[in-house]
Amino acid sequence: PVQAMGFFTALLGIISEETPKYDVMRKLGGQVELRMYAPKVCARVYYDASERGVSDAKDGPSPFFALAKYIGVIGEAQNRGAGGVHGQDGPTSIAMTAPVVMGSSPEPIAMTAPVVMGDSDVQSGGRNFMQFVLPSSYTASTAPVPTNPNVSIVSEPPKLVAALTFSGSMRREAIDKMGATLLKAIAEDGKITPVSKAAKPWYFGGFNPPWTLPFMRKNEVYIDVVESSAGGVTPEQRDTATALLSARSPLGLVPLIAAGTAALGAMVLVARRQ
Repeated sequence: PVQAMGFFTALLGIISEETPKYDVMRKLGGQVELRMYAPKVCARVYYDASERGVSDAKDGPSPFFALAKYIGVIGEAQNRGAGGVHGQDGPTSIAMTAPVVMGSSPEPIAMTAPVVMGDSDVQSGGRNFMQFVLPSSYTASTAPVPTNPNVSIVSEPPKLVAALTFSGSMRREAIDKMGATLLKAIAEDGKITPVSKAAKPWYFGGFNPPWTLPFMRKNEVYIDVVESSAGGVTPEQRDTATALLSARSPLGLVPLIAAGTAALGAMVLVARRQ
């Protein structure tokens, strides 16, 4: 009964997992929000742009499985106690949160930068990455220590983020359109500028499993920004946004595999634990 209830609440897009805390500072026009996110602790996995996932085959075909095993939604949790309020000698199961954050990183990533997962710009030397945000009760010192060396625990400081929420499937075309919309809003605002100078500086998060009704799904696209007197976007970002927003939407695009895999795995495994 509990599993059936979880399935139907997910079908209707009801999100029961903890989500990151933030304050909306102002609107950038339309539905774009400028948010200030609270500090958070993340479990993350990096992998090369040419790989489908972490190289250690026992972690499955994607970084999601390494992270899922770390929090204990697949068998025994692959972690050990770190002391503090959550300290235990043995493995500790960790609650799933939402969203599963994905995207691309065409630049080297500092340990405090957002970690996402998806296609990366190989020519610019990018790396792929993915993160789970840990429940807010954890700090970097009390989070269980991963026993898998591919998983790292890192702290993200407070950060300013331009965000746009949308429903429907997380297709590459839809994500790029939303990312271009964010760039356009940032350019028109003129008071903030993207942290990344990449042509596509956005990343994205999915809150629901694939079986959620499309019009009930919650997806978001993000760009990390800073306040600047010389705000705006780079010429390359402006050209990218213009091209994406003016392009016709092709039919029959295959959904982005990374998004579907992460959302499906997250919700199915959460249900399995109940």
